[in-house]
Order: sequence, then structure tokens, then C-alpha cells
Amino acid sequence: MSTSSASSELPPEVIACLKNARYLHLATSDGLWPHVSLMNYTYLPASPYPLPATSISSSPSTPGPIIIMTTQPSTKKTLNLTSNPRVSLLVHDWVSHRPSLSSANPFAPSTPPPHQTHSASPLSTFLTNLNSAALSSISATLNGYAHLIPHGTEDEEYYKRVHLENNPQSENKCYLEGEEVRVVVVRIGWARVADFRGGVTDWTAEGEAGNDGGMGWVPGPGNGLANGLVNGH
Repeated sequence: MSTSSASSELPPEVIACLKNARYLHLATSDGLWPHVSLMNYTYLPASPYPLPATSISSSPSTPGPIIIMTTQPSTKKTLNLTSNPRVSLLVHDWVSHRPSLSSANPFAPSTPPPHQTHSASPLSTFLTNLNSAALSSISATLNGYAHLIPHGTEDEEYYKRVHLENNPQSENKCYLEGEEVRVVVVRIGWARVADFRGGVTDWTAEGEAGNDGGMGWVPGPGNGLANGLVNGH
């Protein structure tokens, strides 16, 4: 089943996921091909500064939850969001590895020969199941508008400082530090949350009524939203 809600705050399970995950996927587009990037990020429930206008809007963004990222100015994603600030983010807490694959040889067959077959210890099985149950919960697609923060401003200094503090052990410091690095702030306007049971929940930020944010919401029988899905699946 699918449900929907509108609020100034993201659903609690999405906030928890954003606080715990290390990376998210950022999708940008130049109007032809989507481009996906793996990003360090910082989540804030609101911005202390008004966000600048985008190429499709001359007015500052309304308040709401934001995602801070940094990027080099010559990257494909920077060029894309400069001309098209509509972006989509994916964050999740699913277990992302394949337990059946050997870390020593990822191309090894998942089922060993009969003479090598051995069962995992009860403790190993318990920990694996516990880990999967604890981590596998939701995935959230977040749509919004990306804002490039002007160089040399108080806003940029603030966002950079908060972002660096939130990612102290990042291996990719070249994307976080440096004079040329641009700060990108995405104001989240829409979210679609899917859980491991197949449930789907749609969320809209206050002030975005009447706009589906690219989620494809259409009137559907029973719940008023079909969400481009059949019975929410």
C-alpha cells in the first residue's frame, strides 16, 4: 500500500537513515542522459541562510530540510545542475554486499565443490542475520532543487565548515577542501520511501502543494495517489 503526507520535517525513518549513512547517490541530468555520482553529504533539518535563486527560479528557496555536498567546478554533475537544478538523491540502509561471494575471490562460484562444503558456525549465522535485520530497513528517493552557493560568502564558509566537521575521515579530501571546490545545497521538496515489506510512503514539503517534484503522482482509487505504481508496489 502507498500513503502520503506533507510536513516541514522529513519522516523520522528518513532522518535516521540520513544521519547514519555515509554516502548517497546524486542523479543530475543535462536533459538527455542522467548522471549518477556517489557523494559524501551532510544533512540539516533547515538552512540558517536563504538559498540563492536557481536557473529556473528567481526567488529564494522556501525553508526545509537540506543536503550539503561539495564538488569540483569542472565535473559533469556541476555542469548539469548549473543548467538544470532538478536533482534526485538516493539514500538507503540496505546491506549492500553479497554474503555468498568470497572477499578473496569475488569471481569464485557461490557454491563450493562438495568436498569443500562446510556450514557456518551458529554464532556467525546469528551475527549475519542480526546485521541484516538491523541494517535492512528503507530506501528513500529525495527530489529537490540544487543551489550553487556563491564563492567567498558567509553562507559558503558556514556550509563548508559544517560539511567538513560531518565528514572528518573522508578519503576524498580533494572534493571537500580547496579554493575551487563549489558548495551545493539541495533543498528537499519531495520524498518516496520504500521499506523491506514493500510499503511505499510519499512525503511533500510544506509549500510544494500541487507539484509532484517529478515523482509522477497521479490520482488513484482508494488512497488518492497511484504514484506511478500498482497498489503502491
